[in-house]
Amino acid sequence: MLSFSKAHQAVTAAIAVIAFAAAGTHAETAPDPAAGITRTMLQRYAIPGSDQEMRMDLIVFPPGAASPLHHHPVAGLNYILEGTAESAYGDEAPRLYHAGESLQDRAAIPHTLFRNADQHAVLRFLIFYTVKVGQPYLVVP
Repeated sequence: MLSFSKAHQAVTAAIAVIAFAAAGTHAETAPDPAAGITRTMLQRYAIPGSDQEMRMDLIVFPPGAASPLHHHPVAGLNYILEGTAESAYGDEAPRLYHAGESLQDRAAIPHTLFRNADQHAVLRFLIFYTVKVGQPYLVVP
């Protein structure tokens, strides 16, 4: 049985390979020039018989970068690959999430804080979610 650390290293290495391979094929990268944040769509899968698709994105936040106030139209699952994220919804207190931990994006609740809590290291994380085809995952008011 793999230790958590070795399992996390294996997942991180596999994601790096997927991201590298996807960059030359169907990946879509949407930068946020104001903060240097990048979002690379690694995978999308149209759900047969519906108007929905599943997506997996790799997000990279430079040191200290933060998202503007926003919300998500659907829930999402996040997995921190590298670095430390700080997140809060609505009136809740901010919470830190470190490499190897996961957090859930909540639907239709203001995401009042999401940032790279480290001023010196990059934050990399994956997001998995299902939305209507063509629908954005992040909506800025």
